[in-house]
Amino acid sequence: MVARTKVRWMVRIGLVLTMVLTAVIAIGGPEAASAREAPKKPNIVMIMTDDQWLESMRVMPRTRELLGAGGVDFANFYASESICCPSRATYLTGQYAHNNGVRHNAPPAGGYGKLNDKNTLPVWLKNAGYATSHIGKYPNGYGKGDKTYVPPGWTEWRGSIDPTTYLMYGYTLNENGKLTTYGDPKVEDPRYYQTDVYRDKSVDFINRMAKADRPFFLSTAFLAPHGEDLAAAGQPRAGGAGVGPAPRPAPRHKGKFADEPMPRKPWFDEADVSDKPAYMRAYPRLTAQAKTQIEKSYRGRLEALLAVDEAVERIVGTLRQTGQLDNTYLVFAADNGFFFGEHRIPTGKYLPHQASSHLPLYVRGPGLPAGRTSRELVNNTDLAATIADAAGVRPGLAVDGRSLLPYARDPEKTSLRPVLHEAGNGALPTVAAETSAKDDPSGAAAARGDLDQDFTVAQGRRPPGQGQVLSVAYEAIRTRRYLYVRYVKGERELYDYSVDPHELRSRHEDPAYAEVVEHLDRHLDQLQGCKGTACGRAVPAPPDPR
Repeated sequence: MVARTKVRWMVRIGLVLTMVLTAVIAIGGPEAASAREAPKKPNIVMIMTDDQWLESMRVMPRTRELLGAGGVDFANFYASESICCPSRATYLTGQYAHNNGVRHNAPPAGGYGKLNDKNTLPVWLKNAGYATSHIGKYPNGYGKGDKTYVPPGWTEWRGSIDPTTYLMYGYTLNENGKLTTYGDPKVEDPRYYQTDVYRDKSVDFINRMAKADRPFFLSTAFLAPHGEDLAAAGQPRAGGAGVGPAPRPAPRHKGKFADEPMPRKPWFDEADVSDKPAYMRAYPRLTAQAKTQIEKSYRGRLEALLAVDEAVERIVGTLRQTGQLDNTYLVFAADNGFFFGEHRIPTGKYLPHQASSHLPLYVRGPGLPAGRTSRELVNNTDLAATIADAAGVRPGLAVDGRSLLPYARDPEKTSLRPVLHEAGNGALPTVAAETSAKDDPSGAAAARGDLDQDFTVAQGRRPPGQGQVLSVAYEAIRTRRYLYVRYVKGERELYDYSVDPHELRSRHEDPAYAEVVEHLDRHLDQLQGCKGTACGRAVPAPPDPR
């Protein structure tokens, strides 16, 4: 009897053990359970264009379909400083220029040398286990010192060397410490067209990462539609009438927009600029020749974007083919916008007005809705914070921006956070008193008429008062409804977009807007010089104008 009972208990214990073992096998064992609790981190692809204005997205249907309709369109995305180097430094640090120290494209106020590259987004990601790769343009001035220098944080590096960065053929890349020149600037060989080479290197990286058990961050920075610096290659500089040359399009796209009409909204060649600051009033009306050159530049830049559109399609297609698309965040953005005759300004950027600062931004990724639009007011300080959040990484410094993922997951979500625009040393009274025309970086750019044409001279000649430097250093606060600008010389602008979307009438001296000016002036005092979370404080709406 005892023996039979013992046998029955042994059978029961055996059955229980079999059931437990079967369950463990069915779920893949402890290691599989652990893997499910800690899935592979998402990949991140950042695609940046140069000098791309918002309206130009109409010629990029692939990008709009794959990233816009496939993700979230941030319709109110602005550059905090609308010029290449400060904007890219802001992307890499998540900080406004007054905190990251990069206030211009070149020394002494800016350039790559002013950036603390030891504490940037790629460093944070690499330290967290990401394979990181950069392809293309980096902040202005990179390569003018040690051409083989590889910035910290990049597992793979293929950065363009200045000044060859601004050539569609004959540019030099530092490829992990080895210099390689692609093509000849005088020979338009399709094999070396810059946009296509960057595309192919991006695709190659994605294919290789598909075989690696490691999340990756790919940063691809196209030059297009930024103009070429043909003088750097010993060629005559084209353009004319004070208008910078368009980049050469891919041979297959040449002439695609030869007859494309350029939109001429009410702000084009603005008739009455008496409400504008002195530097704007100095621009004469555009001549017929200037308008022709502006339209030529506009068409050429659109043609250069067609290869970028194809590159985006190839990058997304490669992610899909390698099974990585569903676990990849993609961000598409421009560094700053561009002028095509708005407010009589024939070319360039730098200013806080819509033409220069309002940019495209798309975000697509795991858990984000498709085909939605966010109206939240956002800016380029948010890019680093968003990518760090997607990667589950803590930034290595106090970022001034915030993650946009909550606003992408819920596109109806909004806040009252404003955007700070700034240029040069801003308009702080203490800085203004210490800043001479010689030292003012914006004024220096006006005198030089350099490649980036931060403050360009209309139609190839100086404004009235030749030899004088007209300073346009400024700071500005942008809300959903208003743009309020303060200049270092004391001038002001105020635009009410609810009644004036084309910035035709500054209301800064309108008595009906006196309380609005006082309100925005006070909050701009609080915002200038802000750091970290203080930059994200809400600004309540001012009283409605009487």
